[in-house]
Amino acid sequence: EAQLIPKAQLPFSTIDIEGFDRARPLSLVALGPRAVRATMQARAVLAERRPDVVVGMGGYVSLPVCAAARLRGTSIVLHEQNIVLGLANRVCKGSAARVAVSWAETLATAGRHGVFTGNPVLPEIAHLDRLRRRPEALARFGLEANRRTLLVFGGSQGARRLNQAAVGLADRWRARSDRQVLHLAGKNEYGAVTAEVASGGELPYRVVDFLPEMMDAYSVADLVLCRGGATTIAELTATGLPAIIVPYPFHRDRQQERHAQVLDDAGAAITLRDSDVTTASVGDAVDSLFNADDALEVMAKASLALGHPEAADRLASVVREVAA
Repeated sequence: EAQLIPKAQLPFSTIDIEGFDRARPLSLVALGPRAVRATMQARAVLAERRPDVVVGMGGYVSLPVCAAARLRGTSIVLHEQNIVLGLANRVCKGSAARVAVSWAETLATAGRHGVFTGNPVLPEIAHLDRLRRRPEALARFGLEANRRTLLVFGGSQGARRLNQAAVGLADRWRARSDRQVLHLAGKNEYGAVTAEVASGGELPYRVVDFLPEMMDAYSVADLVLCRGGATTIAELTATGLPAIIVPYPFHRDRQQERHAQVLDDAGAAITLRDSDVTTASVGDAVDSLFNADDALEVMAKASLALGHPEAADRLASVVREVAA
């Protein structure tokens, strides 16, 4: 946020707060005084800005801001990206005028002020014309138009399990003339991944550390191998991309598994357990989809049916309604 928000020429203020490890309850003792100071800092920001509405997007930073809003009598709108309400939103929802959710399955726990909006994505992604942008995007990455493209990514820092499985595809598909890979390895893993696929033969296997904007990556993709985070799911379904999803297995609420299951049940994705991910399992899954006549097209339609590219407008409407 400290980089993106000022770049967008929006005013930006900070407060001094951090999260805590719920596995170590005693850490709350040390965090208590800091949380009080953060609430006072947030209250000072609100006194200066005098907003009509405070929008809490979840996460530990929203707790002191929503507490300060409640002290000032400022209306609160919450938004939950995940299928499971996070701790911050569970704590704050009793004070909220609206609790906007991204999944219909979450409405039951959102309370009487719950409203479905979907999960906002960038307008450039919400309105992405993948076919029109594809030739330019293929040229950017040095990929070929007559090959099917697997896009691999696991977040800005990289996902080691996905990376290790994917790099083996360079050898598995060395002699194929109908496959290619765009691999967003993450900043931490870029060097290792690049070294491992350097001898991939004639197979176009392009490795990038990180893309701040994903439009070109989505435009070249025929199939995606990824984690099941809320933003990833929202972007996949907004753009109608079929996926092989490997949920991160260590979240307390296991929300990525539930996200993936919704897409799997709808026929928009295949789910692989993290412990089952190998080059062989990923390669077999990709080959079965690439070799089938219309599998990707069917999955793409199912993905689009789950998408909510209008989510940002819906959430903005909720905020305007509360501000009125």
